[in-house]
Amino acid sequence: MRRGDGTLSPMPGPKVHTLPNGLRIVSEARPHTQSVSLGITLAQGSRHEAALQNGMTHFSEHLLFKGTPTRHWKEIASETNILGGHFNASTGADSVKLYGSVISRDLGAAFGLLSEMVVHSTFPAEEVERERSVIIEEIAQYDDIPDDLCFERFTQALLLPHPVGRPVIGTAELVGGFSRNALIDYWNSVLVPSRIIISVAGGFDEAALIAECEKSFGHLRDTGAQQEGMESVEGQHGAVAIDRDIEQVNFAFGVTGPDRHNAQRYAWSLYDTILGGGMGSRLFDEIREKRGLAYSIGSSINSLHRCGYLMVSGSTRPETAAEAIEIAMEEIRKLAASGPTESELSIAKRQLERSILLSVEANGVRAGINGDRELYGLPHQSPEQVIALLQAVTLGEVQEVARQVTSFGQPAACLVGPLEQSPGLGAVLQGLEIA
Repeated sequence: MRRGDGTLSPMPGPKVHTLPNGLRIVSEARPHTQSVSLGITLAQGSRHEAALQNGMTHFSEHLLFKGTPTRHWKEIASETNILGGHFNASTGADSVKLYGSVISRDLGAAFGLLSEMVVHSTFPAEEVERERSVIIEEIAQYDDIPDDLCFERFTQALLLPHPVGRPVIGTAELVGGFSRNALIDYWNSVLVPSRIIISVAGGFDEAALIAECEKSFGHLRDTGAQQEGMESVEGQHGAVAIDRDIEQVNFAFGVTGPDRHNAQRYAWSLYDTILGGGMGSRLFDEIREKRGLAYSIGSSINSLHRCGYLMVSGSTRPETAAEAIEIAMEEIRKLAASGPTESELSIAKRQLERSILLSVEANGVRAGINGDRELYGLPHQSPEQVIALLQAVTLGEVQEVARQVTSFGQPAACLVGPLEQSPGLGAVLQGLEIA
């Protein structure tokens, strides 16, 4: 509904229902919509794997689409197409997720399909071998894409030896050795109900949803086993240089930053927006618009459980790489020395506010946000509440974040490209300093 001033009045927030076995259901009714989005999140990611299990969560995620006692993989694919084809899955450091969007009357069918895939996948032997080959090709593909390789090696340089620094996808050597029985045992061990979150947003019947969750997941029991890899990440700030015969030098450098519970996370978001958050940011203006040194340049923040980092990344020709990196570091130093201007902060707040308001129109975004907040134990805040917290951030708070960034002195870094053709790049890497 719209208020008299034409703005949308806030909808009721999500409800959280906990089954007797500890499984949580986060439901946000949006009866004005004719669609519904569903997500099943398991609080089990690559950080929770033992060293020799690295890649098992991702491998298992692939196999969830490969067969159940009642469905062949072709039937799973056919049903997803019949339901609209809007289904996917992802694995990260903190979790593995299955999600999809359907029209409201198809929620029961969609939930039945996804829940069976999660709880009753059979990991057929021939599909394990086929998918093993697919994942090894996926690993090779990442190694062949310079910016993907640069990002992967940057995170390793920053976060190892903590498990969160390992590649989510694993390595070709480990993936090549996982047996079907080991994968089945692993997946069965992670189906702990207190670590499972069902998130639904859109037009649906709440009582029917809870009944379906009880039917599909109510039999699961908690093992009481503790998860590994949950300790805080200190960050190592190492450096990696990979020489490749390609056209550009890809670079990434950064420092540890806010985790999901950091009290300064809104100030960090504004700092990131001002530094490298798209057109109009300092990095974009100085490196691309004023000097024409790069097509791709920016910064980003990734916040996880007890871990986070700020990364500056881009790509440029070998002859301009050293200059582009030094300018990026100088912009970081300037923000620490004098902070952003009132105008920059005001524009960043408007940019984030509108990004929030535009994104939460979609049921899929609402379901994803609600599931993540439950995953990380964060309060379920309305968009208006989040915007109010952003608006309350001061210039001094953003400058304090900028000073924290430079306090590390030496950032973690990765360079991928024709490094020997890049004059001065070796000296920049050796003396990389943002303090």
